[in-house]
Amino acid sequence: MIHFKILIDLKTMKKQFLMTLVVIFTCGIIYSQNLIRVNNNPDIDADYTNLQDANNNASNGDTIYVESSTTVYSSVNINKRVTIIGPGFFLEENPNTQANKFEAILTSISFEAGSDGSVIIGCELSSNVTINADNITVKKCKPYTINIASPIENILILQNYISGHISGNGTITNSIISNNIVRYRIKLNPGGPVQISNNVIIGSSSTYDAINSYNSTIQNNIIVYESGLIQTNTGNSINNNILAIDGTNANGNQYNIVMSQVFEDYDGSLEFSTDGKWQLKAGSPAIEAGIDNVDCGAFGGVIPYVLSGLPDLPHIYEATIPATADSEAGLSVTVKVKSGN
Repeated sequence: MIHFKILIDLKTMKKQFLMTLVVIFTCGIIYSQNLIRVNNNPDIDADYTNLQDANNNASNGDTIYVESSTTVYSSVNINKRVTIIGPGFFLEENPNTQANKFEAILTSISFEAGSDGSVIIGCELSSNVTINADNITVKKCKPYTINIASPIENILILQNYISGHISGNGTITNSIISNNIVRYRIKLNPGGPVQISNNVIIGSSSTYDAINSYNSTIQNNIIVYESGLIQTNTGNSINNNILAIDGTNANGNQYNIVMSQVFEDYDGSLEFSTDGKWQLKAGSPAIEAGIDNVDCGAFGGVIPYVLSGLPDLPHIYEATIPATADSEAGLSVTVKVKSGN
C-alpha cells in the first residue's frame, strides 16, 4: 500500500488526480521514445482525444496509453511501430482490477504498412482487429474478431478474450495463437507453420471446425462444444487436446469429455466472471494433461491467461481520495497498487 500527502488545488477533479497517479506508475515502467496519452473524457488534459491523431503524430517506438472512458474511441489505422496500452476489460467482474472501472473501448483497429513490430495490450474493441503487417502482437485484448487480411508472418495472438473468432483471409506463417478464450473458432487459410496451443474454444451448434488450419502444431487446447472438432488438414500435428466431441483417444487427445467436469463454473451456478469461469476445477481431466504435463486450456502453459486482460504494468486497484482538501493539511490519498505480471 502506498500513502500520499499532497498539496492540491481544491478545484482539481478527483478523476484527473487518479489519472495522474496512473501516469506516474506507467511512466516508471514503460521504456519507449515517448509516452502519449489519449483520453476523450471532457476536462482531462491529455495529449490527444482520439487514437488516430496520436498515431499520426507518433514516432516509431512510442507508447500510446489509451485511458478509461465512457465514450467509445473511433476506429484507427496504425501505420507506425507503436505500443498501444489500455486498462483491460471485465473490470467490474474480477477483483483487484482497476480503481477506475471504465474500459477503453475502441471501435476497431487495423495494422497497416509501416506498423510492423506494433503491440496492442489491454484494449477492448466493439469490432475487429485487422492485421495487414508482419510482427504484430495482440495481447490481453477483447476484440470481436481478429482477422488476418494479408499474407503475414511472425504474429503473436496471446491471452485474449475473443467474442467472435480468429480468421485468416490471408496466409499466416511462423506465428503463435496461444492462451486465448475464443467464442467460436480459429479458421486459417493454408499456410504455416503456426502453433495453436492452450486455447479454450467454446464453439456453437453450427461450429463443426473449432480449429481449421494447416501445417500447425495444435496442442493443449480445450474444445467445449459437443460438435467442435479439429480438422486433420495437411501438415497438422494434433496432440493432448480435450474435446467434448465423440472420438477415440490417441496421441494424448481426450474425447467425449463432459465439460462440467473440466471448468470451475461451466453451468453458471457459481457466478464466476465471464472469463474466470473457464478456469479448471479441482480434479479436472485437463490438469497436467498437456504436453510436458502442463494444464490444458487458457490458464495453463508458460503464458497463462490473465483475468480482465490487465496489462504488464503496475495498476492502481483501489484509491481513497477525499472530496475536499485545504492548503495547509493538503490532500491525504491512499492507493493500493498491484503488479500486472
